[in-house]
Amino acid sequence: MAGVAALLADDFALEDPVVKRIEGKQPALAAIGAIFAGCRALSFQAKRVYADGDTCFIEFTLDLDAVRLQGVDIVEWRDGKMHELRAYLDIPKG
Repeated sequence: MAGVAALLADDFALEDPVVKRIEGKQPALAAIGAIFAGCRALSFQAKRVYADGDTCFIEFTLDLDAVRLQGVDIVEWRDGKMHELRAYLDIPKG
């Protein structure tokens, strides 16, 4: 988590369909840790990455154990740090 923490601005905000919106570096790190702590197998594949100025879009596939998620992350950068990450996911139902 130290590597992730180094990328985040102190006022970092995380938004996704599960956690809704979390503001602040430490609360976001706690939420990210909780999401991945229970996983035995994790695989992230960036399919396409687009960048325009301080904004990038990452189209991805994320496998968490037996669950496959597909989505897009929109990342806003400022002064070399992530200021905001908004994740849009196709969450399996049922």
